Amino acid sequence: MNRKEFLKMTAGLAGGVAGLPLMRKLAGAATAEPGLPGTVGAISAAAAARTTSAPLETLLAQAAAAGDDDHFWKLVRGQFLLDPGWIYLNFGGLGSCPLPVLNRLIECTQAEERAPSAGHDEKPWQDVKEKLARALGQTCRKEDLGFIGGATEGVSVIVNGLALKEGDEVITTTHEHVAVHSALLNRMQRNGIAIRLFEPDIVSGLGNVDRIAKLITPRTRLIFISHVTCTTGQLFPVKEIAALARSKNVWFALDGAQAPICVPFDIAETGVDFYTCSTHKWMMGPKRTGFIYVRPGMLDTLRPQTVGGGSSERYDAAKGEFVFHPTAQRYESGTQNDALFYALGAACDFVETIGADRIWRHNRSLAERFYQELGQIPGVERLSPEEEAYRTAMIGFRMKSHAHTQIGEHMAKDKIRVRPVTEGGLNSIRVSFHINNHNGDVTAILDSLQKLAGVKP
Repeated sequence: MNRKEFLKMTAGLAGGVAGLPLMRKLAGAATAEPGLPGTVGAISAAAAARTTSAPLETLLAQAAAAGDDDHFWKLVRGQFLLDPGWIYLNFGGLGSCPLPVLNRLIECTQAEERAPSAGHDEKPWQDVKEKLARALGQTCRKEDLGFIGGATEGVSVIVNGLALKEGDEVITTTHEHVAVHSALLNRMQRNGIAIRLFEPDIVSGLGNVDRIAKLITPRTRLIFISHVTCTTGQLFPVKEIAALARSKNVWFALDGAQAPICVPFDIAETGVDFYTCSTHKWMMGPKRTGFIYVRPGMLDTLRPQTVGGGSSERYDAAKGEFVFHPTAQRYESGTQNDALFYALGAACDFVETIGADRIWRHNRSLAERFYQELGQIPGVERLSPEEEAYRTAMIGFRMKSHAHTQIGEHMAKDKIRVRPVTEGGLNSIRVSFHINNHNGDVTAILDSLQKLAGVKP
């Protein structure tokens, strides 16, 4: 979608969101669940109140030209249906689609229901891949991307698609998401692979390269870690780890669920062999969208485990012939929910309109303020990396005086949504700062924690 098309799409929001009457109808019939933000009953009024009166790109350009940064970000925040009564600090867990994305999703879903089709048009499908490739770096090619349902699916594609056998070793961290550990444990039980764990070094980022190097043996076949950890928002030195893996003839894979848009990088320049991501977090795409990236030359190394229509270039059961598609499309199969991925294209447009670098600077400034002032609250232990270069827009912490469950309950009473962390035995809290947040949100969570710590105002 070019800029003119984007203007047309966002202009449709001027009088209200497409499908909003249906949402209002649902809201009238729904009963909001007590204590939870974002219920159907709360969002229809928020949608009506936040809908802008001119195309988003025009408004953002006017605010940027005027040099009014606060007004700029207020306009951006106005594109979300998030319950205004809550402070949402969990895009690292589950994002919210902005209005242009929802509008596109509804439009495409309705079009599909008017004229159902088991296949999709190739050109718009490839156009979305082209947009996604641009978002992942100047050197990323759309041919290296396959659309999947999310990082959990992608992790399983990688772990199960590699030729691992009994006794082969895989190196990973103690801080991985359940998707990574579950996939590896499943393969361990099925094929007898060995899992070797290391605790992330939060003092020295490059210390993680040393920790991995010490675990490598002649039986090591794969290093599979997070690009950015789901526990503390730690960014790993992936280029250095990739160089180490290449020197030892070891495959290198990344769970990138927390990285694209959260941190700036070029996916091809990381040197990773395999990469997977859910695009319903920082990229703000619809739920059940994601991608898998395979480095050029590695397609035949990673064999798809689920195949069907679209996976092959050609096949002939009578001749026993099956030839995989020559691109990462081989990891796509069967009937797709086209509307989800066309809406993902709108999410890429939304990010490009604002600017990924500008998003990074905005989010990082909020996270850094929180990190620095968090350290001044008595009894708080900051768990995110000590080196600023390895911190992101996600910050992890815990308190000596309160269990993570108590902190979460306290935050909920103050209508602040955070994410409890049980991975790695941390029993901590993680907060994520994204474009829906502002300095007032940072002040609010700091005040809430000071109150919990017994600090008098």
